[in-house]
Amino acid sequence: MPQKKGTQPVTLIVVPHSERAPISFRLPTWLLPLCLVLVLALLAGAGFLAVRTYWLSQEIHELQLDRQIQLAREREMRSTILAQQEEVRGLSMLVEDFQAELAGISVLSTEIRDLLGLPAPASAPFATPVASYASPYESTLHSVRSVADADARGGRISHTLSERSMAVAVEKGQDVIGMQVTLPSTFRELAHLRAEVLVRMEKIEPEKRSNPVDLERQLRLLAAAPHLWPTETQRISSKFGYRTLGGRLEFHKGIDIPVWYNTKIFATKDGVVTEAGWQPGYGWTVKLEHEMGFITIYGHNSQLLVSEGDEIEAGQVIALSGNSGRSTGPHLHYEIRLNDTPVDPLKYLDSDAPSVPDK
Repeated sequence: MPQKKGTQPVTLIVVPHSERAPISFRLPTWLLPLCLVLVLALLAGAGFLAVRTYWLSQEIHELQLDRQIQLAREREMRSTILAQQEEVRGLSMLVEDFQAELAGISVLSTEIRDLLGLPAPASAPFATPVASYASPYESTLHSVRSVADADARGGRISHTLSERSMAVAVEKGQDVIGMQVTLPSTFRELAHLRAEVLVRMEKIEPEKRSNPVDLERQLRLLAAAPHLWPTETQRISSKFGYRTLGGRLEFHKGIDIPVWYNTKIFATKDGVVTEAGWQPGYGWTVKLEHEMGFITIYGHNSQLLVSEGDEIEAGQVIALSGNSGRSTGPHLHYEIRLNDTPVDPLKYLDSDAPSVPDK
């Protein structure tokens, strides 16, 4: 049966270069469109894969850049943390050394006060300041913690060391602030002690200053000596030493303080009454024994208010002034003896020491 026009099969002849016979293929005409469609589909798939591969490579490249940036940030953060740790370590050592110096100054201040017989200061010069002060390091700690927390959530870096370092920095910063608060009072305390030492050094003979043992003993003697005035009046009518009385030169063993009859006489230091009665030349007299060999004598009184054996406190009223004994008028004869040797009371009396101390 004859075939219709347009439906004739297509014959493909392949002629080899060898001596073999040509090979022919007879393909039906409907197969050609199908092959064309398959070729176009393959070309489209190849194009899609090429575009997809390109975008994937771009994403991989961007991820690699992000990773490099992140690694650089981590290295920078680690370097920052290590630098912070070194700074904090140095700060901590400086603060601890300074605190040790302040502690040594505090101990030395206490020893000097004990040596000079001075009371403790009303307000401690080495007090710790209020801890509620807002340290400038706290804002830094907050910012570093925020950055470190963000990194730690991604598993990139641990912020434990950084937070610990900043916490130490905050603590040491507060210590520095505390020392800044206490330093002015510390300097005032040292200046006060220096002035007190200079005052006492002036009362010590030059030959007793060169030997540390002698100097310490003299300072302790000055501290133990009676410093209060025996009367509210701080005037002297006759000093310690040689004087002319009744046309005759004699040695005056104490000082005379002019006061009127029945003026209160105060004990100048804690002690025990060893004599309370009439003494030739002294009249009605009170004699007190104190520490380190000091004795005080109060003469020419009109009335005695203590008895032998009484324990007396500094500033306590022990007698009323008068004109008893060998006296030319009402006054108090005040005498200090060290190991039973009369010494000048002016060496020990402080011009700013009242007769009645604050209790």
